[in-house]
Amino acid sequence: MSYASIGRNRDKSTSQSMSNHHDTDDTDSDDIVSIRSGLSRKSQLPIELSEPLTNGDSQSQNDPFYVFRSDLYRNLDSVDESLAEYLRVVHQTDTAVNTHQLKESKKQLKRNVKNAEATLKDVHMAVNLVENDRDKFQHISDQELYERRSFVQTSRDRLTRAKQDIQSEAVKAKLLADERAKAIRRAGADRFGASNATQQETTDAIIDSQARTSLLMEHQDETLDVLDEAVGRVHQMAGVIHEEIGQQNKMLTEMEEDLTNVEEELGLVMGKLARFLKTKDTWQLKTILILSVIMIVLLMLVLYS
Repeated sequence: MSYASIGRNRDKSTSQSMSNHHDTDDTDSDDIVSIRSGLSRKSQLPIELSEPLTNGDSQSQNDPFYVFRSDLYRNLDSVDESLAEYLRVVHQTDTAVNTHQLKESKKQLKRNVKNAEATLKDVHMAVNLVENDRDKFQHISDQELYERRSFVQTSRDRLTRAKQDIQSEAVKAKLLADERAKAIRRAGADRFGASNATQQETTDAIIDSQARTSLLMEHQDETLDVLDEAVGRVHQMAGVIHEEIGQQNKMLTEMEEDLTNVEEELGLVMGKLARFLKTKDTWQLKTILILSVIMIVLLMLVLYS
């Protein structure tokens, strides 16, 4: 099986899956089932996608591109599965009531997209490494390099489509409709006591405003959740930095103690040497020590050369 045919089959499966996603925006349960069946078929792709094209070439077998590509396929499949689950929650449940499941499915989807983007970056770096040094990677043909670039581009397009589906107009309309229905339920059957067409229009405008405000607040809550996670990561990094600084301070303290001990021992040696030579001239003693060290080094060079 050639990489080009595999890539075409992969793109065909991807386009079918994303087509099912767009159909989901217009309908509901039947389209979600078709998305899940498409994902099931896609998860049964041949194993050779994660293997080198040239099995007999040791350089190809050690190529990190294949490892990154295999990881990227798995991450992309996870994105498709979590996207299907998110769309199912949006189109088959009351999102104004089922807020917890909606938030969790969206959070999982964003997490999978982030992981896929990180892996895609690794794949792109592996491709750029080959492009920038063709003399070193002569075992990779121009055709295969082109196929690798195409794979990077199709994977990036696949992630782009997934992110567009998250913010599609159909999803926004469904979320707004659920919030509006919730506001109507709160208002009651009389719609705030509206008795004529003008009052009814005013009431509908108020309900729409409440629904949009609720969506805006939910969006702000999501932003605050992301900010909270970022603050948590910064706190964790600060803890690691604090621990590292503590270890370095401990090392510096130990080094200072060692230098103090060495200085004391050197003072004792200098005192004994001064009594031996019957002189208290510090510079003279230092000169004698330096010359003695030079003499020992020269003697060792003579003996071992």
